[in-house]
Amino acid sequence: MTFVYPGVLLLLVVLPLAAVWLFRREHHRQIRWQQLGDAAWLKRETPASRSARRNWKSVLWLAAAALTALALARPLWGLDVDILETQGVSVMIVLDVSNSMNVQDVLPSRLERARLGLRRLLAGLTGHEVGLILFAGDAFVQFPLTTDLSSAETFLKAASSQSVTRQGTALEKALRLAIAAFNQRRVTRQMIIVVSDGENFDGDPLNAAAEAADAGITIDAVGYGETQGEPVPVLDAAGNVTGYKSAASGDVVLSALNEAGLRALAERTGGTYQHANAEGTEMEDLIKRIQQMGGGPLANRVQSRSIERFEIFVVLALLLLSLEIALPLTRRKSV
Repeated sequence: MTFVYPGVLLLLVVLPLAAVWLFRREHHRQIRWQQLGDAAWLKRETPASRSARRNWKSVLWLAAAALTALALARPLWGLDVDILETQGVSVMIVLDVSNSMNVQDVLPSRLERARLGLRRLLAGLTGHEVGLILFAGDAFVQFPLTTDLSSAETFLKAASSQSVTRQGTALEKALRLAIAAFNQRRVTRQMIIVVSDGENFDGDPLNAAAEAADAGITIDAVGYGETQGEPVPVLDAAGNVTGYKSAASGDVVLSALNEAGLRALAERTGGTYQHANAEGTEMEDLIKRIQQMGGGPLANRVQSRSIERFEIFVVLALLLLSLEIALPLTRRKSV
């Protein structure tokens, strides 16, 4: 047996003191009666049964008080098992971690701002399942679809441009990985969220978007950066800027947000494109969009909980109090 409020059981410590006080009070009552006068008359008028009955009434009252204290502590024993069905949307986040995402045309950088926005997104997706794919010159699943959003946030914090050793922009491969990550046998709404500056140098992401549309998967895109070119910083192991990327000609490499590419990607599947802003309203819009999608069954989980039994102690306490009230101090004399 366990208790919801075990501290209430400290009230039981008072009961022995109350018992001592009640029985001593009855003992002193008998002494005072004996001091009143004739012993034979007192014995006839105050039979011993009256004192015994007072003691029994005290016992009943103390037992009722003990049961009440146990009820207030809310005792638990036994298990009640429930099967809960999780309803929601399957969301696969495709996050660009290429070197161009380190550009600081939005502060502190495109990638850091994207991670902050995605943490805000995760906070609003309770009840839905989320996965994360990182891509640069290659792509891999950082974590598969899960409803454990706390663990998801931990993996998201670790995402950086060092997460993928091969540089470039393999957006098409990342999208195909995202499509394959969904459970097609499950009847639920599925969404891919692309978070990138839109630069692409490998493959054709629109082909992957067409496959997603055929599978009923929508792609929503969020663009980070500005449309005018900015230099791509070179970072050391600690994340400090040590210089800027340059081409073979010696010219500084500039990176600009490719809104047209991201918008075309989203429109191919009936999704939306948003340019990330300082207020982060694009993530609030995505949360509302996901909530409105309704979703479907994601998984079943078993939840067990201890059963509260305080009612038993309340009923017993009431029964004892009723007995205490009903118990007369003297027997009725027969006529």
